[in-house]
Amino acid sequence: MEHILIISNNNLLPRLKGKSIVMETDNFENITQIKNDILINNNLFCIIIHSTQDIASIEFKEEWENIPIVVYASELGKVRDLINKLPLIEKLNIKFFLRPEIEQNYSAIQILSSLGIYSGIVINENADWEKLKDLMYYSLFGRIMHAPIEPFQYVYDLYVDNAMVDYSTVFFDNPNKFLHVDENGKMAFSKQDLQAQNFFLNDINELTDLEKNVVYKQKTKAWQSFFYEPTQCASCAAWRICLGKFASLKEKSCQSFIEEWLDALRLIKTKK
Repeated sequence: MEHILIISNNNLLPRLKGKSIVMETDNFENITQIKNDILINNNLFCIIIHSTQDIASIEFKEEWENIPIVVYASELGKVRDLINKLPLIEKLNIKFFLRPEIEQNYSAIQILSSLGIYSGIVINENADWEKLKDLMYYSLFGRIMHAPIEPFQYVYDLYVDNAMVDYSTVFFDNPNKFLHVDENGKMAFSKQDLQAQNFFLNDINELTDLEKNVVYKQKTKAWQSFFYEPTQCASCAAWRICLGKFASLKEKSCQSFIEEWLDALRLIKTKK
């Protein structure tokens, strides 16, 4: 399978000719130039913006139309400011993700969705599990027309009874699909691994033999390790939509949320 490569340095592009690229940046001013640079010899999957701004304060531009953009923002900001920008936002191919440790972000996602804006909440160990439940139910059962909310939409779309769904794909953190590349061409399985310089390949050219790479095989089959010994994750009824992401949590506060999520999926799917 051809992986999508996540980079943050344009200088790598000549070495990645013909590859599908995700470019990470923290500068909105670079969006159009990044698109143009990538399309010279590569395919643009999307541009990720890590922003310190709230969403409502972003200066959206007409020239971004038809550029796939994903924004990780701090907060929503003032709704009245956002509404004034809706006509332009509706023209753009843009998604917004908010952080889970900020309490008001859960209701902010509902506001964004109700305004027709594709959005999502990052799910990690800092999540408020009860608020995630509310957001999940709104996403799956809300009767008022609203835009998709991730990762609930992704799991809903791919859900098949008794099969696994890895929602990490939504957050560009699935080594079966995405690989992270540093400025020197070394490769890591995740953003966290990249920052820790925990590389599994030392050069881009080694991608050609990836299926033979022992470390890669171990990583993509890591979920199997939960069954080598009895663990709480392995016995969780909803393990197959979590895959042990929160195994390091001493108190499995995630379990109630994940199990309710699975129950909700079963209910809504059997109604169709």
